[in-house]
Amino acid sequence: MGRSVKPAPAWPSSATSTRRRLGAKHLILFAVFLGSAFVAPAGGAQTTKARPEIPADGKLVQSPGQDPILEVQGKLFHLSARTAWLFHTLQDKRLANREIRVEGEWQPDGTLKVNHVFTVRDGKLYRIRYFCEVCNIEALGPGNCVCCQQPTEMQEIPVDARSQSVTNAQMPP
Repeated sequence: MGRSVKPAPAWPSSATSTRRRLGAKHLILFAVFLGSAFVAPAGGAQTTKARPEIPADGKLVQSPGQDPILEVQGKLFHLSARTAWLFHTLQDKRLANREIRVEGEWQPDGTLKVNHVFTVRDGKLYRIRYFCEVCNIEALGPGNCVCCQQPTEMQEIPVDARSQSVTNAQMPP
């Protein structure tokens, strides 16, 4: 005996129409959610905008037990950093009292949160890197090589002239 094949219904079954209704509800909820993403928050709250990176040139001042400070034309600005290894670079004694350029964002508390740091010599920018000659390994920050545990060498690599920013930052009052 053969099996009988049931013809497809002319109208969708109740399960199909339920799926379509749920799909429509999800689509509406998604549209409402998407639309609310573009509406300004109530109560006059400020939305966070991506701030442009600000370059600032000055002398790196280090004091034991204190955050690094950038001295610009006699004014002192406390520095923080986006990452721990960048903060350790700012604390590196080999950079003490050197002319540097930092790029970052001014924070509400008046500190400059550093995203990039360069040394400045004869008006030219140099990228800082820590390198182990023995293992041929570049490190992110100062310290010992992850392989041989020997101290890394601080090297200054010239920055390509096309990528140098020639503008200086507006310092806060």
